[in-house]
Amino acid sequence: MGDLDASADGSSHEKDDVVLVKAPEGSLSIELVPLREGVARGFLRFSPRNFKLSDESVKELSSALASRSYSTIIVQDSKKRILSRHLARAGWSVERAVPDTLPTKCSSVSPFDLPMEDGLMDANGEKLDMSNTSNMRGISVTVNGRKAWAFYTDDAESARVISEAERRQGMLVASNPEDMFPLADCLVRFLASKRTHWAVFSVDMGRFVRQFSPITMIRMVSDRPKPYDHRCAQVSSANKKALTRLFSEYYDESAMQAMLRLRKYRTDPCYSVFVIDGGFVITKLEGDTGLIYDIYVNPARQGEGLGAELMRCGLTSLVGRVSSVYLHTSYPRAKRLYEKFGFKGVYSQLGIRLDEVALHPPKRV
Repeated sequence: MGDLDASADGSSHEKDDVVLVKAPEGSLSIELVPLREGVARGFLRFSPRNFKLSDESVKELSSALASRSYSTIIVQDSKKRILSRHLARAGWSVERAVPDTLPTKCSSVSPFDLPMEDGLMDANGEKLDMSNTSNMRGISVTVNGRKAWAFYTDDAESARVISEAERRQGMLVASNPEDMFPLADCLVRFLASKRTHWAVFSVDMGRFVRQFSPITMIRMVSDRPKPYDHRCAQVSSANKKALTRLFSEYYDESAMQAMLRLRKYRTDPCYSVFVIDGGFVITKLEGDTGLIYDIYVNPARQGEGLGAELMRCGLTSLVGRVSSVYLHTSYPRAKRLYEKFGFKGVYSQLGIRLDEVALHPPKRV
């Protein structure tokens, strides 16, 4: 699920740090979240799609980001590299945050290629369990002269390495526990080289992928939603043009693709789409459960309370139709809002966005 505001990925901070540039040609916001000394993750929002900032606006953006004293800002750029292109004009350097070059040779394998040897263990140091592995694919690598294996499950644009028994979708296998670290590193780089968008790991594997600054992805649930007053409107012929523009910038796709997406949601009875001036919310019915599927606020309208208004609308639309509502979030700022509406976290996973870029400010002379 997309969040109404970009915010933190697990780090605690008292004040949200948002760089916002509003100009006649468009608006752009980047929320900065400290990860470690000198490094932050930025969450980007922009409107309209593929706009071009003036030299004056680029200078304003560059100065604001450089004033934070980060040597590296990790961010998911747009498909047209809107942020990278603008900051390059101001002297910033850009590189992939996750390298797509492999540190060691690896070969594609399936779980059936694993040797049934005593001493093979999983990432938790337990004896290897081969149940529910038929849908997995993986790689084998040689680490310190020993073979090691990493397996994952393809899930649309994601590769999932989940160890929990009820959601098992991957595993790391080695004979020496120290081999798990270079094995996980090789797997992430391998997936990046395949142009996979996400690598998702269970929390217990976090120590093996810490160097990639994973995002904490939280599933939140609220029982028995209640109705609220709101001023959002369901999608109609009167507002579909404005909604198409919002879709285009949020999903970073052409107007035609946005129109087709909206048509899909309008013709599927499981989805409901609501719009307000500056944002939208989509809900989905899944049997007796509701999902806050997507929620978005235009960056130029952030801080006006539209996110809460959209949440009131989304929850009200599900009242009397479901017994509980869930959503996914990666941002503590949004998480704080959801908690005000009765949502509670039920489990977390770690996501690595494999096509993020690392931005470095110009060197001071």
